[in-house]
Amino acid sequence: MASGSPGVPREFQTLRVRREREHVLHVELHRPGKRNAINLCCWREMVECFQDISRDPSCRAVVISGAGNAFTSGIDLTDAAEVFVGIPGEDAARRAWNLRQKILEFQESFSVLEKCPKPVIAAVHGPCIGAGEREPGGMG
Repeated sequence: MASGSPGVPREFQTLRVRREREHVLHVELHRPGKRNAINLCCWREMVECFQDISRDPSCRAVVISGAGNAFTSGIDLTDAAEVFVGIPGEDAARRAWNLRQKILEFQESFSVLEKCPKPVIAAVHGPCIGAGEREPGGMG
C-alpha cells in the first residue's frame, strides 16, 4: 500500500500493518507503552492507512486491534492539548470556527474506517476508552 507498490503495507509510526493471509490485512494500534493512546501522529496515520486500504484491490477485509493489554486508552490528552490550547482567532466566533475545523480533521480518523469499502472488524480486548468506543449509529 505504499505509493507505487499496491498490496505492500507501508510503515507507520503508530500503526503496524501486515498481511495476515491472502486478502486480509491486520491494522494494529501500536503504542503499547501508552496503552495505544491516540496521538496526533496516529490521527493522521489512520487516515493515510485506511485510504491506502480502500484503494488496495488485493485487500478484501481488515482486522483492527491494539498492541499490548489494551485496545486503546483513548485520546492522548497531553498531545492533543497543544492543538486545542492554541486555536487561533480574533474573536470567539473565529476561534469556534477554527476549533470546529480541527475537530472535523480528527473525526476523519474514524470516518475513514466507516467509509472503507472493505469490511473492518474490530478485535477489541482489554480497555477501550474514549476515541475507541463505539457510539450508537457510528464508528467512534
